[in-house]
Amino acid sequence: MANFRTHLTVAAAASTVLAACGVYAKLFGLTTGVLCAIIGTIGGLLPDIDLDHSASAKRGFFLGSLITSMLIVILYANAYRQNELILDSLILWGISFIIIRFVIIETFSRLTVHRGVVHSVPYMAIFGLLVAHGAFYGLKLTAFVSWVFGIFLFLGALIHLALDEIYSVNALGLKLKKSAGTAFKFFEIKKPLHYAALYTVMIGLFFTAPPYQDAWRVIKRLIA
Repeated sequence: MANFRTHLTVAAAASTVLAACGVYAKLFGLTTGVLCAIIGTIGGLLPDIDLDHSASAKRGFFLGSLITSMLIVILYANAYRQNELILDSLILWGISFIIIRFVIIETFSRLTVHRGVVHSVPYMAIFGLLVAHGAFYGLKLTAFVSWVFGIFLFLGALIHLALDEIYSVNALGLKLKKSAGTAFKFFEIKKPLHYAALYTVMIGLFFTAPPYQDAWRVIKRLIA
């Protein structure tokens, strides 16, 4: 598998390039582009949320928790304007950081096995959909921007999974390592119920997600 620094560097570079292309194509503004680059970078670290024994990963998740909570506060401040905004923002930042770092990440680290179902495409799709939900319903952002944030997180996570698969190939000996096929996966025969549950949740989140028509039109235009 690729190391933490490689995941961080590649995800940051790829997300920044994609965000810059979006800004250049006038799909969204500069502020949204910067946030997309950050979200994509966080997505590039997300699949290792089930890794609890790496010192670099722990430092990275601590930093990621700080950045994510700051993003939530920034987006909240942009969506709501009131007299006690500073106090509310500080409270929101503290609560967000504690929940992300010491509840979500810690729980995943303790209850999951590295390279298990968390290290899969449907699981990362669920995280992307959750970001879209949070941005749209929680922070009151537009449906298009909410989908863009979710897509960037998902793409960052896919980059992580792809890197792990690439590093599972011994290029010199042209052989596959034992870790081959354990990162970029859609299904595991040994865990049918786990993946059935994942796809059920994913489909459910898709149907309750923000309207996707605007984002889909942009994607079709880019593909065409």
